Amino acid sequence: MVMEIIISRILKYLNGCLHDDHMYRIGNFVVKHYTQICQYPLSRFLSEGYFTEEEVTDFFNHLGFHSFDEFKQKLLIDHQLRMEQIHSRMIGVNVNQFLDHLNVKSSKEEFLKLIDDLCELIFNEGRIVIVGALFPSSIAVDFQTDMITLGKEVIEYHHFDKKFQFKDNDIVIFMTSTGRTMEHNAKKMVTQNLCEAYVVLMTQNIKYINFENVCADYVVHVLGKFNGIEFSYQCLMVLDLLRIRYYQKYYQ
Repeated sequence: MVMEIIISRILKYLNGCLHDDHMYRIGNFVVKHYTQICQYPLSRFLSEGYFTEEEVTDFFNHLGFHSFDEFKQKLLIDHQLRMEQIHSRMIGVNVNQFLDHLNVKSSKEEFLKLIDDLCELIFNEGRIVIVGALFPSSIAVDFQTDMITLGKEVIEYHHFDKKFQFKDNDIVIFMTSTGRTMEHNAKKMVTQNLCEAYVVLMTQNIKYINFENVCADYVVHVLGKFNGIEFSYQCLMVLDLLRIRYYQKYYQ
């Protein structure tokens, strides 16, 4: 029987969350501090997150744990397991296999340079915020899980989080085939300091590079018809390239 790792379960909950409550806030806190949580005593967890002991107990009970220590032990085991999985999956991986299947205008060398530039940005800056429709966001979960395991905070943007503010070292990845996601989100996100962050636009429609004064700092332009299925496959390959090159550059 294959047991699902805890961070994947937490991501499933967070990505589908509809309310800003203690479950949402505690889950985000775990994602943000994932690689350090095992060194936290409960008192520090409560004070840094501004949680009550009752809220934390409720969160862990929902995940099937009876104590904070039991939760931390499972996180430690999961982290070691996921790192081993990442190491084994990366053995002998050739990025050309992915580049060959991408439909892009630029040459392989140019596109790989863009991927490497994004990896450097991710390494040097803060959290990654993913913005996209349901399907593109859903296929980003493996990317989320691996990058969190490697020490980066990766979250999805949610409209209901009224307190959310972008930071100047955030990397915001917009995944939108036609650009509608930009139209539906950009105006509100600008009031949350979106323009302070690094904006990465992954799209088939480059006319949105400068939409509503939101100037994309990096553009991942994939070709093809405005077809959600084709675009989602290309997004998946780009995200795979990012996590592969990130591992190769900074962990291998």
